[in-house]
Amino acid sequence: MTSRARAAFLFPAFLLLIGLGILLFKAPAQAPTISTLFFIFVFMTAIFQTVETAIFFAVIICLVEFCSASLLSGWDRLWLVAQAPFIGAGIWLVHLYAQRDKKIEADSANVLQERQQSQARLNKEKEALTKRVSELNEQAALRRHLFDAVQQMASLLDPILIRQRLMEFIRATVGKGTIQFFAGHIPRDLLDKWVMERKISLLVTDTAQDTRFKSAKLANEVRSVLAAPMVVERQWIGLVRVNGFEPDLFTVSDLRILEALTLMASLALENLQLLHRLKEGAVRDNLTALYTHRFFEERLSEEILSAGRFQTEFCVLLMDIDHFKRYNDTYGHAAGDQVLIRFAGLLQRLVRSVDIVARYGGEEFTVIMPQVNLDQARAFAEQIRQSIEAESFHFGSDATTHERVTVSIGLSDFPHEATTASQLIRVADMRLYHAKQHGRNQVVG
Repeated sequence: MTSRARAAFLFPAFLLLIGLGILLFKAPAQAPTISTLFFIFVFMTAIFQTVETAIFFAVIICLVEFCSASLLSGWDRLWLVAQAPFIGAGIWLVHLYAQRDKKIEADSANVLQERQQSQARLNKEKEALTKRVSELNEQAALRRHLFDAVQQMASLLDPILIRQRLMEFIRATVGKGTIQFFAGHIPRDLLDKWVMERKISLLVTDTAQDTRFKSAKLANEVRSVLAAPMVVERQWIGLVRVNGFEPDLFTVSDLRILEALTLMASLALENLQLLHRLKEGAVRDNLTALYTHRFFEERLSEEILSAGRFQTEFCVLLMDIDHFKRYNDTYGHAAGDQVLIRFAGLLQRLVRSVDIVARYGGEEFTVIMPQVNLDQARAFAEQIRQSIEAESFHFGSDATTHERVTVSIGLSDFPHEATTASQLIRVADMRLYHAKQHGRNQVVG
């Protein structure tokens, strides 16, 4: 019982005690029975502390008192009988308080259960949020790695450094297995062959269970494999492979990371090739593949500084194809282009590896010959003139028309005849003009 139930029970119990006391006084022969009943009532109520127990023993005691009322008379009998309503009222109060307490306890239990359930939900949500935060942190770290990979590999101008950075980023992001870069054209095993033939990435969770590669002889008991090809401008250049020595070591997420990193590296290598071609386009003539006029001027200035520093000579050859307009007018511009291309090819075969050959403009060409004096340059120019004259050029739609092409050449020498770029070009140009005015197909210098 609660404190209120006990308080409600004390009043009728006190009355019961008085009544039993009177009965005991008037009928001492019933003392053992009366005392036993009262103490049983009190004892059982104290032990069980339930309304049902109190009612049970109170009813028994009341019945005993009613039976004993015949032993009394007058006010004693009236007092004994009058105890029954008070005992009933006390028991009713006890029952009422007990019901309220039960309801309060039930409500409290429900509230506690709801709070426990709410706490359990909050714990689950906390775990889910903690897991999500951990995943977001991992994704953020991965994005930082990928962003760094994009920045670093895009800024590198060396293919070897790009491959090195690629390996470092794979090691930092995937972080499992052994990483290999293979650039050969003969596959090492069936896995390499599969990737090379299809040019797509590959994930093998267990080589012992994968029917595609059961016959493959893999070194060092490889059980898990990640592989991604590197393709630049649709051309195979190699593959990156990560080997694991236990099954299910890699996931689809690891494969996506590897694909992203190899794609970045492939794009960086492709950009290098495009940059190289752009640079070549800036310094190479589109038709003849010789250096451009602008590049010639830059190298001429550099050669002047170098020759001045080391006290050496060099010569400049300026040459012009004789009667070039006639080829265009007679056979068309395509024939003129063929003359320029053939002439450029002959020059490239005749010059030394240190010489700079450029298309000066139109049908004019120039050569910078380092560490050569005027006599040596004149002999070389004469060799060029004779080689061009000896070459047979074919024209016409059926290419049956044969003609000879000749060239006029003017020379200048540094530092004896000129000390600046403009002076060297002017001297060579004046001598070229003299050669063309005096019969063409000759060297002046």
